[in-house]
Amino acid sequence: MLRPTTNGVLKGYRYHLRWSGNTMNKARETVLTQRNFNSFAEDPAAAARCFQLRRSYLRTASQYSVGDSVSKKFDVAWHTMKSVIDDVNNRPNDSAWAEVIHAQNGPTAAGRNALGDSLDELAEGIIQTMNAKYGDKFVFAGADGMNLPFVWDDAKGLLYRGIPVDSSVPEVEMNGATPPAPVEYGPDGQAGAGFYKKPDGTMIAKGDYETEKKNVDALKYMAEDEKKFADLGLGLKEDENGNLIQDSAFNTALQGIDFLGYGKDADGDPKNIVSLLRKASKILKNCDENSGAFAPGEQATLDRLAQKISKAGAELTRKHTELDTRKHFLDSNQGQLEGNGYTLQEQFLGLEDVDMADAISSFVWAKYCYDSSLKVGNSILSHSLMDYLNN
Repeated sequence: MLRPTTNGVLKGYRYHLRWSGNTMNKARETVLTQRNFNSFAEDPAAAARCFQLRRSYLRTASQYSVGDSVSKKFDVAWHTMKSVIDDVNNRPNDSAWAEVIHAQNGPTAAGRNALGDSLDELAEGIIQTMNAKYGDKFVFAGADGMNLPFVWDDAKGLLYRGIPVDSSVPEVEMNGATPPAPVEYGPDGQAGAGFYKKPDGTMIAKGDYETEKKNVDALKYMAEDEKKFADLGLGLKEDENGNLIQDSAFNTALQGIDFLGYGKDADGDPKNIVSLLRKASKILKNCDENSGAFAPGEQATLDRLAQKISKAGAELTRKHTELDTRKHFLDSNQGQLEGNGYTLQEQFLGLEDVDMADAISSFVWAKYCYDSSLKVGNSILSHSLMDYLNN
């Protein structure tokens, strides 16, 4: 049998041979995977750090993807508004529309009727343009991107998401209470119920008054309060009551009435440019068919509307400038998100990825050690066998 000293040498050799083989295999795996570690147990500190970095990277990538969609939507909105402004302001060099309306096509009935038709076409063109879509959603439909925002109804006028844009709460007699409430009258004007009295003495049905108030409240909510927020990397956060802190997110809703206007002014004229154009058109097409003369009082009304159309055109330009500012912010934010993504990627790859030159050198050295161990083993086995035969 083998001598004990020989057994000890063989045991030591087998141990070191296994260790050398494992080292070579690990070095080979590092070269093939190009990673510093393949499990949490191999390097807990680095693995935990990489998990945090990758989670931040995925969140940033998601924010960039959402931001890209929002940015493209605002691009469509910007070009849409530019098209509307070009159509509205593409007139002779006259900031006021009064002379344009009266002089264009001549002061004849045919000329004024033709101009009226032109204004109708312009109003219709604005509606169609403002119904632009990005993907499968309407750009200017606010938080409700699936339904057509603007529709012209001959009876109700311009509708925005089904609500008349020219809605306004009529002035009626109030009782002086706190809060004040309209005084109700009967149909004969005597104190009663069912009607409210206007300052000019005419009556309005209580139901009609409440409908107008409801419509105005809805329009005001959509224009001022309805929002649709997206996480674009602005530090999305909630307050202590669980409500979103609005400055930590981006409002992606674009309300069409915020650009075109809604309600009526003190003169009872519409504030939105489409209704103003339609109202001016109606006056122009109502001129005497022979002389071209305006109906009594309508020329003064047209002069007033012309000034308001001019102001509405200027307001469109101002709103377009605001939209341009928001668009530039989105572009800038996208650039920052992209930079953050590259930085995070470099950080976790720096922890995970190996230096291939070092990894290959380590593998070559480990293989050399393993091969050397095999050669030493050949010598040990040969001497051990001779010792065994000699005994």
